[in-house]
Amino acid sequence: MQNDNHTFREPKQERSRQSFDKALDAAVALTVERRSDAWTLAEVARRAGVSTGSIYGRVDSKDDLIHTAQAREMVRIRVAQRQAFGAPVPAGEAFRDAVARVIRTLAGVLRTEAPVLAPFMLIGGRDRVVAEEGKRGFEELVRLFCAGLLARRNDIRHPEPERAVSWSFTVVYSVLARWLGLGSDPEAAGEGDWEQILADLSEMVTTFLGGPGGDAAEG
Repeated sequence: MQNDNHTFREPKQERSRQSFDKALDAAVALTVERRSDAWTLAEVARRAGVSTGSIYGRVDSKDDLIHTAQAREMVRIRVAQRQAFGAPVPAGEAFRDAVARVIRTLAGVLRTEAPVLAPFMLIGGRDRVVAEEGKRGFEELVRLFCAGLLARRNDIRHPEPERAVSWSFTVVYSVLARWLGLGSDPEAAGEGDWEQILADLSEMVTTFLGGPGGDAAEG
């Protein structure tokens, strides 16, 4: 487990490490269930089956526990992102299919991780450490998405490929995040058919990048 922010004291014994991992699991579970950090260290201790004192032996405050739990989750999510976008590309894939694949990869990552991302995004509105950790994961997601589309640079007819791909991410992410309740308007989550939204986004981005027909640039 990484300790880049130095918010916890690394356990030296395996038993202590396992106990602290249980506390982190409990903190994340409560955060997901309540979509906020409206819980106490005593609740975390009860959920984890550990003593409150053992938690204070690793961190100095509830905020430190939140920061450590989020940092651990973001490491896991970044690994999942890289694996998802690093999947083999089908041979002879048409441009429109490549666009749809990249968008669906982004959608899959976000939908899988939304339960964890959503509450930490809300917490980040008032916690700089949480916001900065989330920003690092988000920036990597942008890079992965853009790299996936720019791998088909020869099929992109837009005069500014990098800007066009970046704008495509902004639009696609905004639509998906709203559907998933990532942000300040969770009440809007779930509006519209998920599969139709993905199909419409794929068609829009294909046309924007490749021009009418989408595959016209392919030879």
